[in-house]
Amino acid sequence: MSNNGLNKSTKATLARPWILPFVIVTGLAAAWAAPWTFADGTPVSFIFKTLVPLLIQAVISSVCAILAFLGKPSWLPLLIATITVSFINAISFGFGIFDVKFGTAQIIVLTLVAIALVPTVIWGRNVVDYAVNTDMPTFNADPGHDNW
Repeated sequence: MSNNGLNKSTKATLARPWILPFVIVTGLAAAWAAPWTFADGTPVSFIFKTLVPLLIQAVISSVCAILAFLGKPSWLPLLIATITVSFINAISFGFGIFDVKFGTAQIIVLTLVAIALVPTVIWGRNVVDYAVNTDMPTFNADPGHDNW
């Protein structure tokens, strides 16, 4: 596999470095808001309606942060999914849509985290150009000593 001297230029959309803390905090906020103890006799459906949406938010945001750190192109759709799930959780737990209503502190934190993610999708993309000059990656190659 050789490029035969062709310079192949490619564009990639990477995450700006400040996105990672926002996305990580989204997962941590979901874990913090979850009530991890329930009274005896609490129906399983109530536990399911409470924990599963918050776990989904935490998992999606964690995977998004990992993929953004690695520079994988799928970080952007996962960021949009994280924002969507965050807003759904903030609204549903704020208004008690699924018969589960959280306290004021949890509602405020979930809402602020959802709102804080909006700028990440607007200004957090960094489109970079990079060129592939050879068929072998050269990021770990020793620098040439001919220009010393």
